[in-house]
Amino acid sequence: MQLSRAVGLSVSLGLSVLALARPASAQIVDVDARTTVLFEPSSTSHLTVITPGADLTVQPVDFLGLHLGYEADVVTGATEAVKSGPIADVVTTATAFDDTRHVFKGGFTFERSTTRVSANYSYGTEHDYRSQAISVSAGSEFFQKNTEIEISYARGFDKVCTTAYTGATGPSARTRLDSSEGCFTEAADRAKRDIDVDVFQAAWTQAWTPVLSTQLVLTGSLQHGFLENPYRGVVITPAGLDALENQPDNRARGAAAVRVNYYIKPINAAATVGARLYRDTWDILGQTYEAQFEQYVGPAIRVLAHGRYYTQTGALFWSNDYTGGEPLNGPRGQYWTGDRELSPLSSVMLGGRVLVGLQGAPGTRLLGAFLRLQASGGFDLLKTNLRDFTWGGVNPDDTTSMIVSAALHAEF
Repeated sequence: MQLSRAVGLSVSLGLSVLALARPASAQIVDVDARTTVLFEPSSTSHLTVITPGADLTVQPVDFLGLHLGYEADVVTGATEAVKSGPIADVVTTATAFDDTRHVFKGGFTFERSTTRVSANYSYGTEHDYRSQAISVSAGSEFFQKNTEIEISYARGFDKVCTTAYTGATGPSARTRLDSSEGCFTEAADRAKRDIDVDVFQAAWTQAWTPVLSTQLVLTGSLQHGFLENPYRGVVITPAGLDALENQPDNRARGAAAVRVNYYIKPINAAATVGARLYRDTWDILGQTYEAQFEQYVGPAIRVLAHGRYYTQTGALFWSNDYTGGEPLNGPRGQYWTGDRELSPLSSVMLGGRVLVGLQGAPGTRLLGAFLRLQASGGFDLLKTNLRDFTWGGVNPDDTTSMIVSAALHAEF
């Protein structure tokens, strides 16, 4: 039902644009519609996420673009609610869940000559989460447009539903949510807690020759508030007693990424390689290495293949079993977590995409309305290696993900 409503919205946007698309000498409207489906097969903890979305950009004058957009996450699946290690004699079972997140967004871009400024706002809602975000960015081109510098800042104001524990409740006595029922109401057993996020980014793009360019991106973020999963408990005693996972309230994150793009003129293709280093105050060190190759097959078709390898260390307080002995398996200070994304892991992703694009002109529009039409479809396979994460000593079987994507872009 949620997916059909999202598709209906995309169609409505498209019909609205057709009504606006009267003869003009310049592009005044862009429409993007897209859908991504992620599937993690598992005998016990499967996951399916369908993400439809649509964006509309209207350019009433040459220097101003107005943006509206909508996106949804339709999530169904099952997962173990209590994380236990191999030492405690605890048997956990998967709990089914489903939810839908709706995100509405809008903004503007002001562009003159070689400089542009943009601002955006988004609001997201789901049964147990509320999010608001604002972002601003500014960029400029120099040296005959061979150099581009862009800086941006984003601020998130989120609220998450939890059980109604108080500041006087010790971490080991806090309980997890068993459902989203009663969230964001006056229910006595529910509370809402803040999450604040600040993100800073700077990017430098440089064209060194007509066929070689590089990009350097520096990113920093600060998170503060309730950073746990409100549904996840962790076994913290040999007797099998569990408590809501307990993580630090503050997290600073930093990353540096570099990419090299090279256009292979004799075969009309482009190659990209990149690397990214990540570090945070929870002592996670992440490394990403990626490569992609895009081949033009005639004037209208492009085929892309890409691969990515990622590896990270575990968080400072990560342990597979918080009931064990020091130092290998036991507690690491005052915190505990059941989040496998905080454990030592690595992943490999391979995939590809096919894009078909048709170009019109103001006097000869495609189908009488379009200056440009593009359609694309892609598939990715992601395999994750969890080095020491288990559910009660059993290795998870939901470590393979398949991602299917489709998109349509139209310019009027």
